[in-house]
Parts: sequence; C-alpha cells; structure tokens
Amino acid sequence: MPGSISFAEIMSLAGYLSRYEGGFIEKNYLSDEGISLKFRKSGLESSYLHFMENKYLFVSQENQVEGRKNALPIENLPVNKVRQLGTDRVLIVEGPRTIVIELMGGGNIFIIQDGLIVYSRKPGKRGGNTLKVGEKYEYPQYIDLRSEGFDFEGAIRTSSSDPIRTLAVRLGLSKYANEIDCALGHRFRSNSDILASMGELKEKISEIYSGAKEGKLYIYGDEFYVWRSFCRSEEPEVLGIEDGLIKALRNNVPEGTGKIEAMKRNMEKMTIEMERLRNIGEFIMEHLEEIDRLIRKGKGADPEKYKIDYEKGTISFVESGMNIELDMNKTAGENANDYFGMSKRIKDKLSRVRIEPAVEEKKVEMKRVKRVFTNYRWFITSDGNLTIAGKDAETNDSVVKKYLGDKDIYFHADIHGAPSVVMKVTNPVTEEGIGEAASFAWCMSKAWNSKFENGSVYYVTRSQVSKTPESGEYLARGAWIIRGKKNYVTHVNLELAVGFQKYENRDYVVAAPISSVHGRRVIIIPGEEKESVVKEISDFLGVEKEYIYPVLPPGTCSVRERVVS
Repeated sequence: MPGSISFAEIMSLAGYLSRYEGGFIEKNYLSDEGISLKFRKSGLESSYLHFMENKYLFVSQENQVEGRKNALPIENLPVNKVRQLGTDRVLIVEGPRTIVIELMGGGNIFIIQDGLIVYSRKPGKRGGNTLKVGEKYEYPQYIDLRSEGFDFEGAIRTSSSDPIRTLAVRLGLSKYANEIDCALGHRFRSNSDILASMGELKEKISEIYSGAKEGKLYIYGDEFYVWRSFCRSEEPEVLGIEDGLIKALRNNVPEGTGKIEAMKRNMEKMTIEMERLRNIGEFIMEHLEEIDRLIRKGKGADPEKYKIDYEKGTISFVESGMNIELDMNKTAGENANDYFGMSKRIKDKLSRVRIEPAVEEKKVEMKRVKRVFTNYRWFITSDGNLTIAGKDAETNDSVVKKYLGDKDIYFHADIHGAPSVVMKVTNPVTEEGIGEAASFAWCMSKAWNSKFENGSVYYVTRSQVSKTPESGEYLARGAWIIRGKKNYVTHVNLELAVGFQKYENRDYVVAAPISSVHGRRVIIIPGEEKESVVKEISDFLGVEKEYIYPVLPPGTCSVRERVVS
C-alpha cells in the first residue's frame, strides 16, 4: 500500500533511536489518538517517539500527543537496546521493562517485565492465546533473512503464489518485493526465476539493510523507501529518517478536499477529547469531597466499581458515562487541574490550526490568564492582603502549615464544613479587609450550597491555632484547635464577584467579595445551575471555562448582575 511503513523503515528508525541506548525514557504521554515516548541521554537533544492511531511511527523534537502524562509504567525507564524484529513491523525498546510496538494486526503496544505483560493498549491474539495484562507475552513468529539458518530456497519452492507475492510474504519483503523485481529488470515471471537469481536477490536484500542503516528516506509523493527507488523515474526528496517519516506520512494524506476533510476529522476527534477531559475535570470539581474520600480510601473502595493499579498509582471508575482515572498521589483538586490542563493544551493546539485561509475572528478576544495557588481558592483584600482558603481536608491542613505566619490572621466560618482561611498580613489591616476575608470564608463554606444567609465567621491570631487536642479529644483531618478568645464578624451574606485581580503583576480570575473586585465582573449568588453560569461568566469575561470552575464556591449558583466597569 502506498505510504505504508515496512520493516526497513522501522529498522532505520530503530537505528536512529539506538543513539539513546544508555539513556532513558523520561516521560510518556497517552491519548486516544496515540502514545508519545520522550527519549533522553546526556549530551544529546531529546527526541519523542510517536505511535499514532496504532499504525504510524515517527520521531520529532516536540511532543505530538496532547494526553495524560506518564500514564504508562515506564517513567524514567533505562534504555538498554533498540531493535527491529526480522522483517516484521515490530519495534522493541529493551530495558528493565521492554516496550514492544507492533504495527501489524491492527497495531498494539505492550510493556513487558520478566516475560509478563504489565500493560497493553488493547488485548491481542497470538497462536490462539490472548495477550493481556498478567499473561506471558509471546513474540510473533518472524522471518530473519540475516539468520544463517533461514532457508531461502525452501521458502520459495514451497510457495504457490506468484513471484512478487512470494517475495513479499514468504521472505517478508513487503513493498520491496516489487522494488527488487524492478532492480533486476522484471525477470521474475515465476518462482523458478527467483531461484535462478538467488545470488542477486541476496545482494539486493543486503542493500535494503544497508539503506536502513544509512538512515535516509527517499520520498516519492505518497511512497517512500530506504533506498533510491528502482521502479520510479522521478527524483525523490531525500531526508533523514527523523524528518522523512513525518514528511512521508503527511504526503500520504490526499491533497485538496480529502486533506481538508482529514484535518477536520482530526480536529473533531481532538474537540471530543478536549470536551471529555474538561467534563471529567468539572465532575471532579463538583464532587471534591467525595473524590478526596475515594482517593484516601484507596484499596478499601468497592472492587466491583473501582479498579486500582498499584503500579501506576491510579484508581479508575466509570461515572456518568465517563472513564475517570485518578492519580492516588494527588488530591482531587490536583487531579481536576491535570484534566483541565490537558483539555486546555488541546484547545491551544486547535486554536493554531487554520483549515481555510479566511477565518472569522472571535468577536470577544479571549484573555490569556494563568492560575496560581492552584490547590486553593484565594483573593486580595481591598487593603492589599493575600487571603487563601483550603478546598478540602488536605488543603485545610496545608494552607495553615504553609501560609499562616506569626503576623497573619486565621478565619473560619462558624459552620461545619468550612475551609481554613489565612490572611497574609503584609499591609495594615483595615475593618473592610477583615469583613472581606470573613465574607470569603463564609461563601466558600457549605453555607453557600445550603443557602444559609446572615452567617458568622470568627478570626484569631497564629498563636491561637494548634494541632494538639486536649487529652481524650480526637482531631479530624483538616481540623485545627482554636484556643482563647475568638473575634466574630456577623451578618455575612452569600454573594461574590467573579472578575480579575492582579498578583505579582499578572491578571488572575478570582471569586471574591464584591468590594475587592473592580472592573468587568459578574456578581453571583447561590442558585440551581453551574454549567450555564460558568459559560455565561466565561463569555462575559472572555476567559476559558477551565479558569472559572476552580475559583467558584462549592455547589451551584446563579448570576445576579453583570458589571461592565
């Protein structure tokens, strides 16, 4: 088939990657469209090996897969040897764990340790046996033309096929069967003709291996070879294997409408993946406490619903039609951030694609903003003091341990299910600032979803906050002991502004007390929606939705007012 990758190109690719023997695979990326492995070695520029759509192999200097990072159990895997398997389309990366990439049979990737499969892209079949995780891996039966024991004459004599098919299948030469016939003047009219030219046949096979070792690709439109074609008369484009495979595979996409349609299909797939990742992130944000409990519970979770991979450190389950995988070494909020980040990278990639020359610009230019304090909610008071709140039991502990200094103030809503809030005092504290921090603490508690108005919030100094309970008392995770007199702010209402604040000269999206947010902003109150409200805020502020979800209070809300300035 024109444009297909044969054993010779894979052999050449293996030769290119062999420079990383003694190095390691630093990272890997996994998505529905493919897998990317980052090869590193001291003194060399890194390269990414890409296995796309289970049928394309190529390398590049940049990652081409916008997917989950280090999803495969090969992070920092030493590379001992890279090789290709006979005349089969198989690439092998040997190390403490061996990676086998198969392009035949619909394509697959296996990771093997001590002969057993620890990962496979999908279950495979070999000789009636199923290749799956936990089972022994069986290498495919392959033809090794360089082996002294290979019986050339026996393979040819026992073939009932035409000579070109005999070369292609019995010797595994695939597209080079026709090339050799052209090179020898189309003399192969029968298998007997092949036997009569055995010496010359072996010379040409040696030339294929030499061409693969040389590491060049000769490109003729949608066809490509490791040598100068004997069947084509036009001059080829000659590139190194690393650049040539990318060029050749691009050429294999039909020109004109077909190419545009292929790009559109790819963009549709990317859009679906982007939405899937964002939806998972949103689901996690809406169920932070439950997800954190699940992560902490770990192996105690229902094995019928939750699958734990201790090697990868993940817990997986299906919810609302979504396949969700969580990193058990991260909090729920950090997992959500990972999903939002992957979704955003795909969106950025899509934004750089231009299918047609004339593309109407968006009416509202989307602001490019960043996120900071990603594990917490935060804002800046009117008197200029950074105020940070935990999101769950773990971050309620860490916000105090990391940020509460001797001069700082601790706030807590007088209700069960409230975050620890720390005001970093760098400017003189005003009554307005105290009121804003108290309002923030109340709105970020369960009071928001319960719609409890007129709440009360207390605040104390650092010296009054402790992790040491009285004898016989039990202190839950995320909780703190408060000793001494508490100062109260009462009649706190449930309302916030979502807009922009500057921190270290950068714009960030925050949900904060109304008096602390200026310029374009949206006033929110408790309500019954989330998705539609997030979209409304996103459109009004001109930022992506993934920047809105993490800053909102727990639960649903509604828009009370939109303020232009």
